[in-house]
Amino acid sequence: MSQKRSVYLLIAVLFVIALSACVRSASRAPQATPTSEFPLPGSTEDVLGQLSAFATQTAMAISGPSATQEPVEPTTALSPEAPTAESPQPTAVPPSASEPQPASQYTPKQRPIPKSYTLRKGEHPYCIARRFDVNPITMLQLSGLPTSGTYPPGTVLKIPQSGSFPGARSLKKHPTTYTVQSGDTLFTIACQFGDVWPEDIAEANGLKLNANLKVGQELYIP
Repeated sequence: MSQKRSVYLLIAVLFVIALSACVRSASRAPQATPTSEFPLPGSTEDVLGQLSAFATQTAMAISGPSATQEPVEPTTALSPEAPTAESPQPTAVPPSASEPQPASQYTPKQRPIPKSYTLRKGEHPYCIARRFDVNPITMLQLSGLPTSGTYPPGTVLKIPQSGSFPGARSLKKHPTTYTVQSGDTLFTIACQFGDVWPEDIAEANGLKLNANLKVGQELYIP
């Protein structure tokens, strides 16, 4: 088998040599100067290039491709997700710190307990005791007030700085939403929930503490 390949290779080489000799003799004749920097079809350079390619292909067909020939890496297609110069990817813009957060993300604040508190319309001592987590009886006695009766707006309560409310401070479950009723204020709504500060309701809903509420208005109770 190797002898047969050698014969084929020798025939191919002899064929290329004979054709090269013919081309050289033809090239001695005067030719027009080409107007292009690339070989024109039928020119000497073109024929020699074809002969060289034919000899290479013939040798490879007889002996097989060279083991030392380096493989050509395939062209890698761009991924549809890969950014290109023609289609720049948008840059993510961080949210502004000044943007208001949803009310549901509001966290009630730790507020200091005042030493005294003046009742507003719709409030009563037990509401204040729940809000500040103090004993209502101790608070009334400290304020010089009876432990039962009515307490009009403007009544001043002295708030104990120790102790706790004797029982559950919360009257309604929260966080939740609340629909404003006729006569409601942030103070009376806070009293309905027991342990909720009106200041927290105001801040959670972006309102002023003395805001005038509208019937049917929805408020978030933190």
